[in-house]
Amino acid sequence: MPTYRTGNGRWRVVIFHRGRRRDFQIAGSKAEATAFEARKRGELESADPDVAMRVVPRFSDFCVGRYKAGAELKLKASTWRKQQYVIATLVDRLGGKKLNEIGAVAVEGYARERKHDGLGNVSINNELRILRRVLNYAKEQGCPGLNGPGVKQIPQPASGRVKVWNETEIASLFTACRAECPDLLPMIVFLANTGCRRGEALALTWERVNLVNRQIEIWPSEAWQPKSGRPREIPISDALLPWLRAPRRSQQWVFPSSTGGRFVDWPSRPFDRARSAAGLHGGPHTLRHTFASHFLQQQADLFLLARVLGHSDTSTTRLYAHLLPDHLERARNAVNFSPAIGPAGLAAVEPWRPERRAPHLVARGPHV
Repeated sequence: MPTYRTGNGRWRVVIFHRGRRRDFQIAGSKAEATAFEARKRGELESADPDVAMRVVPRFSDFCVGRYKAGAELKLKASTWRKQQYVIATLVDRLGGKKLNEIGAVAVEGYARERKHDGLGNVSINNELRILRRVLNYAKEQGCPGLNGPGVKQIPQPASGRVKVWNETEIASLFTACRAECPDLLPMIVFLANTGCRRGEALALTWERVNLVNRQIEIWPSEAWQPKSGRPREIPISDALLPWLRAPRRSQQWVFPSSTGGRFVDWPSRPFDRARSAAGLHGGPHTLRHTFASHFLQQQADLFLLARVLGHSDTSTTRLYAHLLPDHLERARNAVNFSPAIGPAGLAAVEPWRPERRAPHLVARGPHV
């Protein structure tokens, strides 16, 4: 780890072992190169018992030998697939260091290198977040020498208020979806009317749709976990109900792919096509922000919104506080300090003139 294609049907396998980088050229498929990497790493580790946790392992050894197994067990498959690319980058830059050598200096150096590569602060912080997870997992596993400060992210400017679409823009998005990707339209209608996350829509099954009580159940399962890890119920609106009563394209998935199975990842290209055709900016998460905005216009209740959105911490929901109708009205006259004289009375008194100041404070010109 990692494995690179070099062309002509060959692969370059890079293995970090005890601070040494080993490169191999392998002919064949990627699966054969991956199998070679696993076999070669096994040979190196079996010949070197110190790779066990008796000593502080190298970052690369720990990622492949320990963290990978733990992540595949605890994380969703889609999350681990995305995380692997970041792990490969981290290993390429930090793989030769021992875990207890990855302190503030090493992290700052890594961030500086990634900045030089052209990454923005948000992307760099995403990588540092994965690095922190690896080091925290090492602590949980009892790795010695990891009692120093955690990985700190680099500062980034505040993003300001969230982006939302108005009713006209939502209507334009629906029209564009109908023209560009009609199979995606039911899911877009669902997201706009429930505020669900895109992963919650992709994983929704018909057994979690209660049309009698008009409720959607967002519950964890063996194959999928909601972000907060907590189950919740979402009401089905009048606008959404006909879309859920329409003929089903799958007996299991509410929003299946064109083949009838579950989407592996969010269909970015069709959605981006429709969004561009509608002349809009934003992503699928903008639909969640839009739902929150219109919800608060009708129901000025942040606590209820937090329950519907599935926020484990209501401080997240306060992101939408500025959307509450007249949200500052109660604060308008909470403090009222007023002098005995008003602005009109002040204007009526003799204007203040510089020569009324003390003589030693009056600016004087040169003597003639």
